[in-house]
Amino acid sequence: MKRLTVLGLILSLCSSAGCLFGSTTAPTNYTIVNPVTEVFQGTLDPKGSSSYNFIIGNPDPLRITLASLTNATTGAAVTSTVKLGLGIPDGTTCNTTFSTTTSAALVAQYFQTAQAGTYCVVVSDPGTMTTSFNFAVRIIHS
Repeated sequence: MKRLTVLGLILSLCSSAGCLFGSTTAPTNYTIVNPVTEVFQGTLDPKGSSSYNFIIGNPDPLRITLASLTNATTGAAVTSTVKLGLGIPDGTTCNTTFSTTTSAALVAQYFQTAQAGTYCVVVSDPGTMTTSFNFAVRIIHS
């Protein structure tokens, strides 16, 4: 008898509270969008920098990956490092709020939720470059 009483109480609570197991109702203030992939590529000279602006439409995960770094003359992949930054554009500059010195990788060097708005990515010489590099940065957002 105690089992039936406990079972009845659980079923009653689930039906009145919208039990988690059968609920398929999505929040009404959220729009599901397909991610957008942008590729920012160029040539970085010693003591130089290059930036790219992009717009995020929804507050969703933002992934930034320095995907490729090659010698500009030979085209060979290099393991050298460059400075990768994320920020807010201000005229012709990118005011970075995040930066890291990194080499090319298959995983994102930056992965956080970002609010809707205009952002910039900057690639720059950390002060160690002696030759020009070609780079490719992959930006995934919504």
